[in-house]
Amino acid sequence: MATDEEINAVNVQLIALVFALLSAFISIVITYNQKLDLENRDTMYNSKQLYRITLFNRILILVLSFIFLYVNYKLYEISKDEGEDLKAYILQIVASVLTIGAGIIALYVVYLSTNENIVDVENPII
Repeated sequence: MATDEEINAVNVQLIALVFALLSAFISIVITYNQKLDLENRDTMYNSKQLYRITLFNRILILVLSFIFLYVNYKLYEISKDEGEDLKAYILQIVASVLTIGAGIIALYVVYLSTNENIVDVENPII
């Protein structure tokens, strides 16, 4: 039987996944805008707007990474208390930490870029 802590961790994960879908949608919009620009067609957003959208998306991805680290750690603690094998949970925590590192680097790249070159440095893939 699942504990209240496990149920709460899964609830947090579900909410985070909804925001991950939002981030993916934003990435699709950014990429489509870039496609329009490459085809010399009218874009949906100018470079300043695109910069702000990209910065927001990178921050969202970083926040989501921290949330998934939290969920992984909570599940690790629960499993530890239940005497389960912790190898998979430890690997998930390591993966979360690495994802946070990648998110920080990606956010910093966007921060360093200018409004004019944001399309050149933006890679919306998580």
